[in-house]
Amino acid sequence: MESKKQIKVLVVEDENSQIQIYQDTVDEYNDDNNIHNIDISICRTLEEGIKSLYTPLFDAAIIDLKLSGSTEMEGMSIVEAINENLRIPIFIVSGSISQIDTINETALLKKRERTTDFNNVLKEIVQIYNTGITNILGNKGVVEKLLNNIFWKHIPLTLNSWLNDESRDSEQKEKSLLRYTLLHMQEYIDEDIEKYHPSEFYIAAPIKKIIHTGDIVCYEDARYIVLTPSCDMVIRSDGHRGATKILFCKIVDLKDVINNYDTLDTTTSENNTTRKRLNVLIENKKQNYHFIPKSNKIGAGLIDFQDKKTIEEEVVNNCLANKTMERIATVSMPFLKDIVSRYSNYYARQGSPDFDTNEIFKTLFKD
Repeated sequence: MESKKQIKVLVVEDENSQIQIYQDTVDEYNDDNNIHNIDISICRTLEEGIKSLYTPLFDAAIIDLKLSGSTEMEGMSIVEAINENLRIPIFIVSGSISQIDTINETALLKKRERTTDFNNVLKEIVQIYNTGITNILGNKGVVEKLLNNIFWKHIPLTLNSWLNDESRDSEQKEKSLLRYTLLHMQEYIDEDIEKYHPSEFYIAAPIKKIIHTGDIVCYEDARYIVLTPSCDMVIRSDGHRGATKILFCKIVDLKDVINNYDTLDTTTSENNTTRKRLNVLIENKKQNYHFIPKSNKIGAGLIDFQDKKTIEEEVVNNCLANKTMERIATVSMPFLKDIVSRYSNYYARQGSPDFDTNEIFKTLFKD
């Protein structure tokens, strides 16, 4: 029988009655669960909580706001310390939740009233743990192991190239080494690559400060993707791009291309004609379209290589400034490379002159 997966949870709480609820609920959960074992470490003061953040390494934290009978929200100091130093989900469980209304809840920062059924909190912790996010990005995760491997195995072989480089300043060297590190990390990940998750298609919030190739924008009640070559989108020393106009291709809805699209659902047979037409588009077998998947708030659609427009650089900048154009995501690599390649191939195709098939057939066997 396989051993249970250990989920270590830091609990910062000073009330004995609440601590007992936590402990009893965890014990009951562990008795009934054959896959996970939750191990909670209790800290009763701010000082204990801060001291315990690093040993052992945790998979989640449950924080009370007011500790040691104080009227101050000491627990927020621990929340901030986790935000600055660790990468684990945080559950603020307190009778004073209303006092932190200005703090937005996210998928990794949850706010719960003290009266909440603690079983539900445990279920949420396990659900997050099962995504593997803490095993990837946590301080004990895969990324840390890969970085350690790259540092000791690969960097020593090439570091002299940076040490002896007099053409770059220290900041440029650091950025170059960062890219070098990430490329090696990608190589390790791709070694065991599986099918991509739809969310990998996007960088959900554009990272580059200015509009760039692969950005998806909302403009004039439609969505577009920027397909101007990257080299022409770079800002030059004179403050302008190489491209005076920026190329946008429209993203159309699936229902506007596929007849009877609204009749499809998860139970639709694979032999259904409409589903087959959809599969052709998903697999990018239509030259003039490129499929983009659904992910969170980004709807699925088709980049229509035939429906394109160019807009003056200055007009684009003004639209972004006055928010009549909004950058909502960026297509990530290698998906963007594939889109650009297919777009280029679509317009570069020339076709071949037609032969009379019957005539050709006869010539093959004619003396």
